[in-house]
Amino acid sequence: MSRWFLVLVLAVASATGIAHAQSPQTTARAQSDTAALERKVGQVAAARSALAKTYAEQLEAIDRLKKQRASWRRDRELRDNLAAANDTATRLAAATNEHAKANTALATARRALIIAIDAELATKPVPARTAALARVRSQLAPQAAQKKLHRIVLPDLEVDPTADPEELEAQAAALRDSEAELNRQVVGLEKQARELDEVAKLRKQHERAGDLARRDDDQPQRTAQSGGARGGVFGGGAANDSPAPEATGGVGGGGDASNGGGGQGPAGLSGFESEATVVLSGVVDASTIDTLTRAQRSGDPAQRALAAKKARDAVANRLDQLRKKRAEIEAIVKSRNKPR
Repeated sequence: MSRWFLVLVLAVASATGIAHAQSPQTTARAQSDTAALERKVGQVAAARSALAKTYAEQLEAIDRLKKQRASWRRDRELRDNLAAANDTATRLAAATNEHAKANTALATARRALIIAIDAELATKPVPARTAALARVRSQLAPQAAQKKLHRIVLPDLEVDPTADPEELEAQAAALRDSEAELNRQVVGLEKQARELDEVAKLRKQHERAGDLARRDDDQPQRTAQSGGARGGVFGGGAANDSPAPEATGGVGGGGDASNGGGGQGPAGLSGFESEATVVLSGVVDASTIDTLTRAQRSGDPAQRALAAKKARDAVANRLDQLRKKRAEIEAIVKSRNKPR
């Protein structure tokens, strides 16, 4: 924790002094700090993903043991597995916090780098250096600021039998472009649904582990020799209190602060519905949009996954309509172009 606090302090301190030091060396140092933090975010995200996988496997093992016939050996294995899961849950919560702090430090370092770039650009460096700085700055700008939501507008699906082949070909080309847009949305919504399903699964497993620890009434009477475990899983300790795993990014888990951690789908797990309700407002019906809005407000990953699947299916159906209409138009054009 103190390490990330120190990084934040240094980044802020360097940012305040950058306006008076516009040398390329200052910018290079800021770039180096940012690159180091980007690597650190990736490493922390990978470690957290490994812990989440281990935790899920441990909970599945506990579930299997609970279904077995009670015996001394089964009870001992169950105690050991519950203790291990409790330890992993604690480490997973710590890794999640570290990932959030690393992302915060990275965002601060990027802001400091932008300040350094702007200060150096103000000195009017040579054209090649100016272009290089502008390129780096464009990559650092917040994704939300760079990205303007584009509402998909579908072309006319009515076919004019008297239209010229050129007009029909233009209509088919417009349909083809819309198909590409809709296909990207289908892929993005499918990715969101998978990731939300995984988050919901991890939460459910975590809750079940807590229930198993609380309802562990069939354990043999603990003697003084086994009493050391009471402060942990069997003593009402952290197994019941540890937080459920959260998705840091969505969309991937190994991303950075600017894209929400994973660069996943339209807007990341944190609020892809907000984008979808704008982008797809002219594609799907009002009930689908309403389902997305209500799911986002609920905060329930299972409900959000269902909403994403409903939107995906609605977009896929519209995509199928466009493909059939384009095939119809292309068939008309082909028949007219046949030599007589």
